[in-house]
Amino acid sequence: MRSKLFILFLLITLSSMAQRRITPVDPTVNPDTVVIQTDSTEMQQPEKPKIKGYLYPLLNGLTLNVNILDGVTKIFGQTYGNYEIAAELDLHNRFFPVWEVGVGYADNTPEGLNFTYRTHPSLYNRVGMNYNFGYNKDAMSFFYIGLRYGFSIFSYDIDNIAMESSYWDESETLQMKNQHSWAHWGELLGGLRVQVYKNFYMGWTARYRMVFGYKKNAASEPWFIPGLGPKSSPFGFTYTVGYRFSFGKKRELTKEELSAIE
Repeated sequence: MRSKLFILFLLITLSSMAQRRITPVDPTVNPDTVVIQTDSTEMQQPEKPKIKGYLYPLLNGLTLNVNILDGVTKIFGQTYGNYEIAAELDLHNRFFPVWEVGVGYADNTPEGLNFTYRTHPSLYNRVGMNYNFGYNKDAMSFFYIGLRYGFSIFSYDIDNIAMESSYWDESETLQMKNQHSWAHWGELLGGLRVQVYKNFYMGWTARYRMVFGYKKNAASEPWFIPGLGPKSSPFGFTYTVGYRFSFGKKRELTKEELSAIE
């Protein structure tokens, strides 16, 4: 009886071994390490499909923004600023061509300098594009990066130029009126757009600005450039409120695309 049971047990053992893949044992492996043997017939999980194309239509919307930051800083005593509105077209919720137009002014006595600089209210324009990395997501709030090119033609006065003579112990005040100039520049920027309520949005933008060129006059050069700000400062910020006009609707996801984002 025992011999029959032994033979039956041996046959079952040999049968199970025949269905397994025999893997050579590495003598360098720690004997306490547990090696998990996987079956060669195990099916690999198929790669989940990704969303194909765009979820949003080509002409997806138009947003009008107003920069309110310089208005707030004026309340706290800043004596120069830029007041602007912007029109931003939404293409596939990915590309956002932008046109920014505004008026810049200055009536400022720079700290440590002996003059008062006044820029007559002057028009400026910026054109460029923003890019949304999360263009196929449901959320309408997003981070973005962008580029701008700006241009302005303006005039300025330099008043109250204090000239002192230590030899004669006298002082004189000079003026330079109607100094005409122009400037153009580029901007690299990054920002955040947040949906506040339905079609109302708020957001901020940090900008790094590079002056490409400007006109110098015989006895002066501009201290403030409309649309850019103080020429010596490469950084700028805007804080905007806006309203969005939607043109199209997001398409429905297929079953495969729904499984890809679950």
